[in-house]
Parts: sequence; structure tokens; C-alpha cells
Amino acid sequence: MHRATKIVIWLAGFFVLFSIIGFFIVPPIVKSVLVKKLSENLHREVSLGQIRVNPYSLSVSVKNILIKDRAKAETFVSFDELFVNASISSIFRRAIIIKELKIAGPYIRIIRNKDESYNFSDLLVSKTTENDKLRKRRAGEKEKPVLFSINNIVISSGRIDFSDGPNNVQHNIKDMKVSIPFISNTEYYVNTYVQPSFSAHINGTPYTLQGKTKPFAEPREAYLDIDIKGLDLPQYITYLPVKQNFILRSGSMDIASRVSFIQSKNKAPSLMVSGDIALKNFAIDDMTKKSLVNLLSIDIAIASCEPFLKSLHLSKFIIKGPELTLKRDEKGALNLISLIEEKKDGPKDASYNKKTPVKKPTKTPVKSDEDVPFNASVDEFIIEDGKISFFDHTVSQPVELLITSLNLKGERFSTAKDSTGTLSLSLLLNKKGSISAKGPVSITPLSANLLTDVKRINIRAFQAYFTDKVKINTTSGHVNTSGTVIVAHTNKAGLNVTFKGNVLIADFASVDKQNGDDFLKWKAFSLNNINAGYNPMYAHIKGISLTDFYARVTLNPDGTLSLRKVIEEEEENKNNEQPVQAKKETSGTKTVAESEKDIARDISVGSITLQGGTIDFMDKSIKPAYSVNLTEMVGRIGGFSLQLDQRADLELLGKIDHYVPLEIAGKINPSRNNLFTDVSVKFKDLDLSAMTPYSGKYLGYKIEKGSLSIDLKYLIDKRKLDAQNRIFIDQLTLGDKVESPDALNLPLKLAIALLKDRKGRIDLDVPLSGSLDDPQFSVFRIVIKILVNLITKAVTAPFALLGALFGGGEELSYIDFDYGRAQLSQAGIKKIDTLVKALYERPSLKLDIEGHVDVEKDKEALKTYLFNKKIKTQKLNAMIKKGLPAVPVDDVIIGQSEYQQYLASAYKAEKFEKPKNVLGLAKSLPAPEMEKLMLANTVVGEGDLRTLAKQRAGQVKDALLATGNVTADRVFVVEPKSLSPEKKEKANDSRVDLKLK
Repeated sequence: MHRATKIVIWLAGFFVLFSIIGFFIVPPIVKSVLVKKLSENLHREVSLGQIRVNPYSLSVSVKNILIKDRAKAETFVSFDELFVNASISSIFRRAIIIKELKIAGPYIRIIRNKDESYNFSDLLVSKTTENDKLRKRRAGEKEKPVLFSINNIVISSGRIDFSDGPNNVQHNIKDMKVSIPFISNTEYYVNTYVQPSFSAHINGTPYTLQGKTKPFAEPREAYLDIDIKGLDLPQYITYLPVKQNFILRSGSMDIASRVSFIQSKNKAPSLMVSGDIALKNFAIDDMTKKSLVNLLSIDIAIASCEPFLKSLHLSKFIIKGPELTLKRDEKGALNLISLIEEKKDGPKDASYNKKTPVKKPTKTPVKSDEDVPFNASVDEFIIEDGKISFFDHTVSQPVELLITSLNLKGERFSTAKDSTGTLSLSLLLNKKGSISAKGPVSITPLSANLLTDVKRINIRAFQAYFTDKVKINTTSGHVNTSGTVIVAHTNKAGLNVTFKGNVLIADFASVDKQNGDDFLKWKAFSLNNINAGYNPMYAHIKGISLTDFYARVTLNPDGTLSLRKVIEEEEENKNNEQPVQAKKETSGTKTVAESEKDIARDISVGSITLQGGTIDFMDKSIKPAYSVNLTEMVGRIGGFSLQLDQRADLELLGKIDHYVPLEIAGKINPSRNNLFTDVSVKFKDLDLSAMTPYSGKYLGYKIEKGSLSIDLKYLIDKRKLDAQNRIFIDQLTLGDKVESPDALNLPLKLAIALLKDRKGRIDLDVPLSGSLDDPQFSVFRIVIKILVNLITKAVTAPFALLGALFGGGEELSYIDFDYGRAQLSQAGIKKIDTLVKALYERPSLKLDIEGHVDVEKDKEALKTYLFNKKIKTQKLNAMIKKGLPAVPVDDVIIGQSEYQQYLASAYKAEKFEKPKNVLGLAKSLPAPEMEKLMLANTVVGEGDLRTLAKQRAGQVKDALLATGNVTADRVFVVEPKSLSPEKKEKANDSRVDLKLK
């Protein structure tokens, strides 16, 4: 057989088979599948009549479609015929393209139940579960819409029966005819379109919206004019298929618009809407019939709206007299957001929380219609005489803010890139404060340059937002600002905000929550020529001034300062976990803590000026409480920059209790990383009698009189502190004793006598050093400790203190004597001289003198002394016989050549029994024998030792009084408790002990 003949036969066979399958086999299969699937998905009984398929024209005709109601065996939806003519281009375009869609004799039966649900409410629930969405998200899938283009839609002989159960009303629409050129979310591929139109009998009244066409114009244009006046919205709002959590009390709508359908050669057809929409006397209440929204009118002029091109152009949008009542509940939900009942999501997939790696697609995404941005613009947007009542219940005390006289005007607003419009805003806040802003604004990208003016914004209105964080109540004060706010947003840097201008906080006053006392107030706190920004954060201020200020500083009974307790301490992290913000990002960016550190450095201030300040200090940790006033405070802090480590001059002057001058001067650098302070603090002649509460508690005595002067110098460099505290107290006199458990258990009067010179002055130099990084370091604590140690040392080691002042050290507390002797040595005389000087300079001191002996060594030495004295007495007697002048026996000197002579004379004069010769006479003995017998018969008793001790004490007293600088009423010889003294390192027992009192 010829090859061409075979091809013809094969083609003929294919077309015969294709025709048989398309015309005769496919229809019954499609019918069976559709009936089953529709019934399963709609949960309703579905039946279909004849189905005809034309495989060559790609058309399908379905007759006698019937869908019964789910709850009843009545008809829900039915069609006499549904005709669909598809386009072969659907295959190539990957979209559903329908050239023609006809619906003949459609019928819909709608029932609104008593619970305001509908007989089709179940069909509105999405079939896609949350788990499906989560699985797609984990898999990196992007939900893509199904592309379609349905053209030439014609509905004829339609009917709708609506049964409104809650209102017991029946509505019906009959003889409905609709022609729609197309519905599409993609490009258009059909050459001819039907003319748009609508006609029907609604509740017996005929309605016709007939469009017009320009068939011979290029491009071809058909349009449909819609003119509706006085549409009563409350009558129809209840028929929305979702539950409303509001009551539409009133409102009417006027529509005068034109829907245009334009078809051009070689171009996709377009749909455009233009016209006016007006909403009048619109009012919404909540379910308790309290007003939420009221407005006189909204007028919208639509220049053009092309929904399929994602384009909207409004020539004007005017809202007149809007009144809104906004409420935030305890959970932060806004009442207007919850007016429409939200759909409940399906169950969440617990496995989604697991960190399953998501594989990102490697293919370059194809740009779809979804990627095309919606372009909206408005020539003129106006809000006239608006009012907003705001109630916030998220804080402990509900906040009530009232915005009135709200006027907003925007011109040439557009979402188009780099399009700039202008904005003008003004409003009153709580009737007294005002806010205005004016300047150019851009939406894409977001940017604004607004000249702002804020006046008399009451701080107390916002007290509830920080009342839980601070322990003060603001009683008055308002904020004023004027300047320029610049906002800019870029994809790379994000949102950047800059403010340039001035800020004034005036007439501020606050009280302590606990007792209602004045805490902090001022007449004016101004920040001038501010240049501050966010992202990056910085603040450059040319000048700060504080005028007529007052501050109350209280030391609480628990020892804490009121200033430190103003800010409430937040609850610590129970799990002791590091905050998420402090963790580093995976990209290697800085931690938040590091960023804040950088932020804190870019702060500079030109100067800070203080004028007319008063500070009241009260110490409630003691009873009665102590108070002091710092008045007439004036001063200046020079310019500084944390970023440049700039040092600022500091000068502060004032008065303590209205008459004592106070001076603080030096240089400071508050930078945390390079903290520097070189400051001196001086004041003179502060009356100490007012400090009796302190002296009574800590010293156990009232202060009868005295004055205090201070000269402090503090140097902090590289976080190391070196300080000199020069403290001068004049004429300090203690009064009555006060019983206090906290008082020092020390002889305080002795300490004062040791420290006070003969002019009644106490001059102390208290050095101080340490590291600020030591968590236990506290300047006040260390100074107090040093002073207490000084007093303790004064009373426990008074001679050490005198020695430090006048020389000699602790050794001044005793004077050594040679064994057996009562004469002062050269070292003893030197100590006497130092004691005389100290007692002269400390005229309040008195001295007790106790003589002591070394029982053993002094006894032996005293025997030797008496032995030698007997020999010297013999020579003294011989000298007197020769007519020589008498001298003290101790001053007699025995020569070596004459020692034997006078020893024999002394031996002869002794009365003890001596060795005798045969004649019964005392026989002559060698010198050693005589010495031995004389020493053996020399008796030294306790009385002799006690006499020696008294002689030593007398010698010291006489030496002290002999100078004339110490009077006898200040020096006393006292009887020792024992001849032997207490053991003392470096001191002999043969000594005199001295005690100050």
C-alpha cells in the first residue's frame, strides 16, 4: 500500500477514535466523577443532567445541575444549563483561559438562620489546614495562585430567593440578566467581548444597568454607569456572611460611577472604574450600644481605578467630622480591630517548632503579577475637625487622652517610587496641648521632612505609662518642642530618624509616692540646638539649662538614698539566662550591649548651666532626723563629648543653710571608658550643733558647739581614685551623753582632747585611694571607716597618735630607768621634752604617772648602789673634815688609788658581826672579803623598792613641771597596782608608765 494512503488511513482512524472518545465516552465518565467529587466536597447531594463535550471546539455543556441543601432536601443551587468554551492556549499559557461562559436559568436559595449563620457558611471555611501550610513552609514551597482568564460571562434568567430568619423577611431577585466582559488575574487572550449589563426584578421592582458602547471607535469602549443614592447601609450590613461585633447605627451611601471596558488592537483589554462615592452620617456602636465611630461624611472622587493593573488614582478623599473612640483592653487588643470576628486557625503542627533545615530554591523566581506593586495615589486627602477619644487599659491606671480639632491635609500622595507629597497636621491634645507638623512626605521609600511644633503637652496625662517604673507622682509639667523631624528608610540601613530643634520641659513638679513630699521640680529645663538621631543613635546638644530647680534627697531608714530608689527594680531573670539581645547574631554583628556602648559614646553637650537651685537633704536613718539645705545653687559645666573624651570645666557655687559658702570646681569627663574627675569641694564654718542627731547616734553625745570646714580634692584617672580630705573642726564641745546602741564604745572625750590643739582646733588630713572597678569600693564608706579608725586609734593608742603628730611614737607611753636608779637618762629626758610639747599643744589632756621596778634586777642593783654609797659617804666625811664644801653623795667620785682606804673605813663603820682574830678584835680582811660581807649584810626590802618606784615617778613629774609649760593640775603621780608593771615589748620593767586622760 502506498505510504500516503497509510497516513490518510491512520489519520482518519485517529480522528474517528478521538471523536468517539470525546463525544460518547468522556461525557458519562466526567458526569460520574463530577457528581461524586462535588457531593464529597460540598457535603451536599449533587445531580447532573446531560453532558455534552465537543473535543474540537473545547466546549462543555452541562444541563439540569442540581445541588440540594445540606440540612434539608430542598434545592440550594441549580442551573438549567452551564456552557463553557475553553481556549487551546490554556495549555501553552499555563492558565485556565475560558473564551465564553454561559449560565442559563441559575437559581440560588439563601437562608439566614436565627443564629445569623447561613446555609452556605460551612463552604466559607478554608479546606487547607494549618498543618498543610506549615508543611509547605518547611519545604520551602511558595503558594502560587491559579492563573485564570474567564471571558464573556453571560447569566440569563437568573433567580435568587433569600430567606432572612432573624428579621422574618423574604427577598427575591427574578429575571436576572448579567453580562461581564471578563474576570481575570492574568493577561487576556480573547478577541471579542460582550457588552457589560445588568437587569433584574428585585422584590418586584425592576432594575436595569445598561452599558453603552462605541463599536466603531478605536479603541473600542463600552461602559456601565452606576447611580445609587441613599443606599441604607444598616439594612444590608446584617447580611454579610461573617459575624459583626458592632452595631451599624446609621449610614447611607451614594455612588455615581462609570465602569469602562476598553479593547484595543494588539493590546490586552482593560477595566477601569471612575466616579464618586459618598458616605454620610455614618455611625458604629459596640455591642453595648456605646459609640465607636461617627462621621459626618466621606467623599471619595475616583479619577481612575484599574484593578487588573493594580492601579488606583483618587482625586480627593475628604473625611469631615470624624469621631473615634479607641480602647485597648488589658491584653492590648484594640477595639476597632476586633469589630469583625476573626476566623479560628486550625490546629498547629507541633513539629514546626523543630529546627528543620529549609532548603532554599536555587532557581531564579519568575516575576508574576503578584510581584507587581499596587500603585495608589491621591491628589488631595483631607480630615476636617476630627476627634479621637483614647482609653488605654493596659496600664494600672487607665489612660484617657482626647484629641480634638484634628485637621490633616495631604497633597499629591502616591505609592510610586520617589514620589513626594506634602503633609499638614494640627491637633489639640487634652484641650490645652497642641501638635502641628508640616512638610514633604514620600511613601516609597518612606521619607519625611516635617517642621514640628509641640506646645504644652501635659506630662501627667502619661503618668500611668511610667508609674510602675518610678516611685514619684508627677503633679505638673508640660513639654514643648520645636524643630524638624527627618525620617528616611532604605532597604540597606532601615529606618533613620533625625530631630533638629529645641526641647523645653517647663513648670515640672513631682512628689514622693510614699509620703507625698516634694521630690523634684523646676521652672524650666531646656535643651537647645539639639541634633539627635536614631540608626545610628547619637545626640549632640549645644546647651542645657536648668532654672529655679528644687530637689529633695532623703536617706531612708534602711540606709538607701531616695534618688537611687526612684526607679523600680525589675524582677531578675529567674533562670539566670543571658538575654537574647546580648547574644551575637550568626552574621557576626555586634551584640546589643556592644551597640549600646557605641551609642552611649556619641553624645556631646556644649554646656550645662544651673541657675537658682535648692536641694533639701534629710537623713531619716537617725532619730531625730537630720536635715540640711543647699540654696542659691548656680554653676556651669563646660562642653564635653563622650566620643572625643573631652574634659569639661566644672564650677558650682551655693550656700549651705543659707549662709555657709559652698564651692565645687574642677574638670570632669563623664565617659565611662575614660572617666576623669579632678574636683575640689570646699565649705567653711558649718555649725555642728545642728548635727546633734548624728553625734547622738554614732558618738553617744550631743554637740554643744563647734564648726566644720572641709577642703576635699578628688582625682579619678583611669578608674583609679586618689583623694585628699582635709577636715577642720573648730571649738568642738560635747554636750550631754545620749544612750544609743550604735554609739562608739570608746572614751570619746579623750579622743577629742588628743585631736584638739590648744586653740580648740582639730585638723585632719584623710587620704583615700582605690579602684572604681572594685565592687566593694565606696568613697563614703571608706571615709567613714578611716574616721572611725582614727578615733579608735586615738583612744586605744593615744601615744602613737601623739608620736605621729609630735614625734616619738608609741614609746612616749613609758620612760625607762637604769636598774636601781631613779635618775632620768638622756633618752628619758628627750621623751619628757616631747611630752611637754604634746601636752602644751593639747591643753585638755591630763597625765597619770605610775612608777614601777624590776623586783629582781632592781633589788640587786639597789644593793650595789647602797654599797657604793657607803664608800662614797666615808670620802664625803673626810672632805668635810678637811673643810671642803659638801656635795651630793652620788656626785662623789672614788679614785682607784683611794678605793682600798675608803672601803676599809666603810667596812669598819658597819654594825654587823665581823670576823675576829685571836685577840678578839676585828681582823683585817682583803678587799674582796670586805665587799662580800658588806653586800651580804645590805638588805633591800619591798619598801625600798616602792620608794624607788615613787622616786622615779616623782622625777618624771618634776621634769614635766620644771618646764613651766605644763601645770600641776594636769599631772598626777598615782599608786601602782603592783610594783611590777605589765610586760611591754621593747620596754624594761624598771620604768615609769604614762596614761593620758
